[in-house]
Amino acid sequence: MTQPPGGPPGWWRPPGVDQGPPRPAPHQPQGPAPNYGGSFQSQYGGLGAFGTPSPEQAPKRGKRKTLLVAGAITFVLGASGVTAWLLGAFRGDVLDQESLQHGVATVLRDSYGEHDVSNPVCPDDQPVRNGTTFECTVEVSGESKSVSIRVLNEKPEFEVGAPK
Repeated sequence: MTQPPGGPPGWWRPPGVDQGPPRPAPHQPQGPAPNYGGSFQSQYGGLGAFGTPSPEQAPKRGKRKTLLVAGAITFVLGASGVTAWLLGAFRGDVLDQESLQHGVATVLRDSYGEHDVSNPVCPDDQPVRNGTTFECTVEVSGESKSVSIRVLNEKPEFEVGAPK
């Protein structure tokens, strides 16, 4: 009888023909038959290929790589925090220096009758907090004068003192 195409010789018997106990083909390894319940193991991992690797197969990951990654993350976060602090992200609301200087000149003209007011200079980054006080300088009729400023509320509204 002929063999089916593609099969190894000797593995197929026609039904009803008894040729004795089955013999393995000469190229098949001798040994226990594989257990088909999921415990098949081979040098390539078999069904357990995605399980926990043995200590010989485990990749060598040292503490050095972990420490380097943790150090890099800490450095980046720290540098970001310092940069944000230097740029003023944590200082809160501050008075706009240009608007403040314009407001001082306007109050001196309208409320104090000083018509020749020029070059108001106020310190920048003054906090918008009730009760904050600071000094601005202005030129009144060509003479440098000091003006005290007091923040009244969070809107911000401020009080301008008389030039001294």
